[in-house]
Amino acid sequence: MDAEMLGSKNDKTYTRRISQVGNSLSVSIPKDLATMLNLNKGDEIEIYYDKERGEIVMKRANRIPKGVRPEVAMAMNRAISKYDEALRNLKYR
Repeated sequence: MDAEMLGSKNDKTYTRRISQVGNSLSVSIPKDLATMLNLNKGDEIEIYYDKERGEIVMKRANRIPKGVRPEVAMAMNRAISKYDEALRNLKYR
C-alpha cells in the first residue's frame, strides 16, 4: 500500500483502543502504517478536528524553516539520526 492509496477503497482499516498516559489520551499508530509513512519516534504531527466531516485528522507537522528545501531538511535529519550517538559523544572531547 502506498501513501497515495490512503483514502481509497483499498485502505487497510485499523482499530485502536484509546489509552491514558498521564492526563492525556493516547492512540498508537500501527507499525506497518508508520513505516509506510516514514513516521518515527519523536516526529511531530498536527491533530485537528474536521467539524464538517466529523473526523479527527492527523498529519505530519511541517517544521521546515522558511527558505530551506524539504529534501535538504530530510537529508539533515537522516544524518543526525544516523550519527546521533557520535554527535552526542563529541561534547565529552
